[in-house]
Amino acid sequence: MMSVLNLIQSFIYIFILVFPYSSFSDVLINVTSTMVDPACNIRSENGESSISINFGTLNVDVINKDNKNAEFSLYISDCNFNKNLSIIINPKGTETINYEGKKILATNISGLGIDFSEVTGGGSRYLEMNKAQIVHPERLNDTEYRVDLKTKLVSIIPTENLELGVFFSVVTITINYF
Repeated sequence: MMSVLNLIQSFIYIFILVFPYSSFSDVLINVTSTMVDPACNIRSENGESSISINFGTLNVDVINKDNKNAEFSLYISDCNFNKNLSIIINPKGTETINYEGKKILATNISGLGIDFSEVTGGGSRYLEMNKAQIVHPERLNDTEYRVDLKTKLVSIIPTENLELGVFFSVVTITINYF
């Protein structure tokens, strides 16, 4: 009888010692991700990330005339060009003003604004501030495209009522997938 008890006792000791090491638990780990297209890189013609537009010295009478505009290009790379691209123009430090039913960039001079258009490929499409709008880049090579933009000075008040002096305004331009 003693040997049976010793055997049971030995079995219990072995069970207690071995069981915690032979038991296991599992943890379920869910791995998720969102795959996105690469972000587009934008630069100016000379490779800079900043573009300056200088209308020079102007007679106030030429505001709202078609000859007072400036054109510039944005060079786009590292995008998935099989998808539609959009442009968003956001004012920095100034607001927008309404001109011919759309929001355009305001300047520091009350009533004076800057109207943006896309003119890629010879067409002309108005671009509104703070709004994603499809653009039609022109292919330059396998990895780079170009969007041509035009800015035009406009006044929403009679030009004789515009304050004279230096004007300025700043925007950020973003190219996204539409």
